[in-house]
Amino acid sequence: MAVRRQVLRAEVEELILQRLLEARWPPGSRLSIDGLARDLEVSPTPVREAMVSLERSGLVEYVALRGYVVAPMLDAEQMTELLDARRVVESAALARAFEDVDALLADLEQAHAAHGDVIARIEAAGEVSYELLQEHFHADWAFHQTLFDHAGNRYLSTMVETVRAHTHRMRQTWVGGPPALDVHEAYAEHGRILEKVRCHHHDGALRALVEHLDAVLERSHAIAEAEQAG
Repeated sequence: MAVRRQVLRAEVEELILQRLLEARWPPGSRLSIDGLARDLEVSPTPVREAMVSLERSGLVEYVALRGYVVAPMLDAEQMTELLDARRVVESAALARAFEDVDALLADLEQAHAAHGDVIARIEAAGEVSYELLQEHFHADWAFHQTLFDHAGNRYLSTMVETVRAHTHRMRQTWVGGPPALDVHEAYAEHGRILEKVRCHHHDGALRALVEHLDAVLERSHAIAEAEQAG
């Protein structure tokens, strides 16, 4: 029974997440637990549990006397701080992962290949569906997650969960379709990191990682500015 409840909560969270990423509700919109429960044809309990999880991700916020609301987009300062934090923790993870560079390389190769497969499907489809968008984001993050999987540090792994959640929040900005996606740029930048790992070039890999994260920040700022101007 407990397992079924957990599965239901996860299903409800995914449905609400999909609507958030599709920008069905503008920032500040109130999210009624009872209303969502009726809409999704479930009891309020899994909706309430899903909201607690989504609040941790930063996608929704709890406001006194109003309840849960859609969180505002990350502003330029928050994006800058987030990518600064990512530079710190991901560089630390990559440096430690180099202690077994061959094992790291094997998993990075696999993650990069999987990302390439997703990009091929996006190109074949001609348009980016929600499902393909999520696959791209998951494949992109899987490359970065590999660094933490090989870092051998439980506290870095805990830190990255917070970073990952807010990266997901930042990607609310990236739901406008192909012009807003950094599919090819991210894949190419991952490739440069991978090439340095193949050469066992520790410092080169760290530089390539930092350059990638700097480029992500630059693209994020540009997209946010364009959306504000539009």
